Amino acid sequence: MHINYNDPYIWLDHRYAFDAEARNPSIEKKFIKYFSERESIHILDAGAGTGNNFKYYFEKLPNQKQSWVLLEQEAGSIEQCRKRLQRFAEKKGYELETTDDRFLLKAEGKLAQIQFEQGNLQDIKAHVDMETLDVVTANALFDLVSYEQFDHFAAQLTCYQVCLLATLNYYETSFLPFSEEDGRFVRFFHTHMMRPRDFGQGMGPNCSEEMLELLVAHEMKVEQEESRWHLKRYDTTMQHYILHFFEQAIRDLSLSDSELRDTDQWISTKKEMSQSHTLEIIVDHSDIFAYPW
Repeated sequence: MHINYNDPYIWLDHRYAFDAEARNPSIEKKFIKYFSERESIHILDAGAGTGNNFKYYFEKLPNQKQSWVLLEQEAGSIEQCRKRLQRFAEKKGYELETTDDRFLLKAEGKLAQIQFEQGNLQDIKAHVDMETLDVVTANALFDLVSYEQFDHFAAQLTCYQVCLLATLNYYETSFLPFSEEDGRFVRFFHTHMMRPRDFGQGMGPNCSEEMLELLVAHEMKVEQEESRWHLKRYDTTMQHYILHFFEQAIRDLSLSDSELRDTDQWISTKKEMSQSHTLEIIVDHSDIFAYPW
């Protein structure tokens, strides 16, 4: 089957199972327990993508009434999210009512109101009532955010006493079997993650450390544990996604011709190893749950 590795929605669909397996159970348990005594919960899912966080947590959360705001920058992502949540409800046999800007999902004694908002985290107050918000969730988002942006965001969490559940915050990629040259190309990849952009410099692989620093500075209590993708020898599709992202990112840098040739050779070797089922890839992340003292 041919896969379009440049299609972000297919990528989000494919990574769902790997994310679910990687999420740290201790952090998840603390998050769920924190809200377990409440009949209702108000959640903003930042960088909601195609609704994977909602699909993952809806049944796990004990709250009978759930109010979700799914925040995405791109209109196309919101449309894809709507389609996938409709398929999710149909597959599960849930009752679903839809309007232009929100869904109402009923299932197993639970009721979820889902609102779709186009925007970004910096305009959070334009998309949700911070006075009633309980928690912001975000999956694999904050490596794309600058230190200054997260500082502003953390200040608002403290001001309104809102919790944060941030999962799969990128840290490092490793390839097995180990090769000394791998470190060079991982550094190239990290350089691309932290390249200057309109909003500043993304936190990239430093996001966990910098998030912890800022959350503590803003007087939040913080729990952190590791979360890891371990792509084994037969996880070839996921491995090819990782190699594709590495190749695209590195070729986007201003490298010399010899560096680009080295990159092509390195990528080619890794793809051959993947095809022959002799490659494993480990992508280390962290999961963070922060809450008011």
